[in-house]
Amino acid sequence: MPDPVFCFECGGPLLRHRVGGDTRKHRFCPRCAAPRHAFPMIVVTSFIAHGRRLLWVQRGLQPQRGKWAIPGGFLENGETLAEGAARELREETGIVLPPARLQLYMAGTITFINQVYMGFRATVADMSCDPGVESMDCRFFTREECPWDEVAYPQVNDSILQAYDDLDSGRFDVWHAEMTEDRYDLRPVSRT
Repeated sequence: MPDPVFCFECGGPLLRHRVGGDTRKHRFCPRCAAPRHAFPMIVVTSFIAHGRRLLWVQRGLQPQRGKWAIPGGFLENGETLAEGAARELREETGIVLPPARLQLYMAGTITFINQVYMGFRATVADMSCDPGVESMDCRFFTREECPWDEVAYPQVNDSILQAYDDLDSGRFDVWHAEMTEDRYDLRPVSRT
């Protein structure tokens, strides 16, 4: 991804900033008087299952407003990975799960959008959910019911299909994914 030229906080122009003699990915916002680094963002998601169904949210915000995605978002300062995933799950679907109930499921890099991805999984006893302010709707879909032509990020469909495969088999490995613009590699890193 190209280096940012505008501040993600205030929108002002960013200046090159030397840190230890290195200007490679360092920028500074004079308006915010703060450094702005172009490093990957961390995305946390939750694959929540009820039987053979996975929980999906219909996005209420751009990008991809109105499209369907697995609940998730960006990790915030001061959160553990599981805390961030639990918070995003609560904000988008109204489902409250303690972070300790979320099991590590997938990790990887999505280089073409500069993100590190951490996915967790859990099961729930019922399908009660309530879309939050960032969601238009939330529902549990089987693989066959899923609106595949309305998915927000089809680039990660292989990971979602793997989750459906794992639900069908009842076996949940921990997966590592490397996604680039021209390659998708998903492999198990531990067997359960």
